[in-house]
Amino acid sequence: MFLTPIDYNKQIENKIASRISEWIYDNIFAGIFDILKISNRVYNANTDIIQNAIIQGKIYYQNGAFYSYTKRFNNEISRELENIGAKYSKYRKAYVISENKLPTNILWAIETEKTRTATTVRAIVEFLTMRLGAINTDSLIIDEFVNQLMLNLQKQVYKNAQAKRIELISPKLDDFTKNEITQNYINNLDFWIKNFTETEISKMRKDLSTMILDGKSTKFVSEYIQKRYDISKRKALFLARNESAIATTSYLIAKYQAEGINSYKWSTSHDERVRELHRELDGQIFTFDNPPIIDKRTQQRGHCGQTFNYRCIMIPQIDKDFLQRRRELYEKNHRLVKL
Repeated sequence: MFLTPIDYNKQIENKIASRISEWIYDNIFAGIFDILKISNRVYNANTDIIQNAIIQGKIYYQNGAFYSYTKRFNNEISRELENIGAKYSKYRKAYVISENKLPTNILWAIETEKTRTATTVRAIVEFLTMRLGAINTDSLIIDEFVNQLMLNLQKQVYKNAQAKRIELISPKLDDFTKNEITQNYINNLDFWIKNFTETEISKMRKDLSTMILDGKSTKFVSEYIQKRYDISKRKALFLARNESAIATTSYLIAKYQAEGINSYKWSTSHDERVRELHRELDGQIFTFDNPPIIDKRTQQRGHCGQTFNYRCIMIPQIDKDFLQRRRELYEKNHRLVKL
């Protein structure tokens, strides 16, 4: 006989992801966005179409040609570039004109934008360098959410037991195990957030320095930073999902074993995204004290939910020795605790 599989509450996962994302924003991106706001206030638009296009980051001048960041020029900009003598090259997808033929006001706009971008990038890189040595997750408080996650699992376990008319030996997991699961969740997040932020900061510093050499505009820098911030939000969700799955598996294994359940059936999501190895594990029975290999490359052993991007679930099994184990556990705990 099998019990209904249990999964954690995704709303709690989203709350944790939101908290991680807020921490990343407050500790890294808020300062960068402040620098970009100051930089964007420096320029006041004028009536020259090409100057505006350069300063606003619509086009940039490099190696004797004007390029568009969107790979396309609108009619107004195209007409003005042709008016100053630029010729469109289908091969380069750019308007070609030598620098010595550019009007003074256009040269001024090009140099102004280069200076503005360089100043902005230097300020951001300096800020990132300062943050690199000051990553501290003490302000990232998620204990309450991890406790909510376990409380929800506890309710699901009790509901499952009621459905099968199984009276729980203990409705709650012991405090020591719960505290251990919570602390592991916090420690793992601390490790992965520091790892991600340090890697991300190093990447941004390198990419931003290259942008100065490539003559990118301040708008390009702003869009790049926004993309990195969006990536950080997706990373926050990934970390919340991964650690919630690990904590859920740890909780359920401890709770099942405390109730005399010693094995489960592996079940995948049965779609094209299932890993080949996990497809092989689908439907097989495993005991909690003898987990299967879940990663061929590393030879890692584990249960459902104990590897990244998990989607497999445990279906707890009531086997022939279930009642005997329960009697032994009951005698060990001296008395039956009713919810």
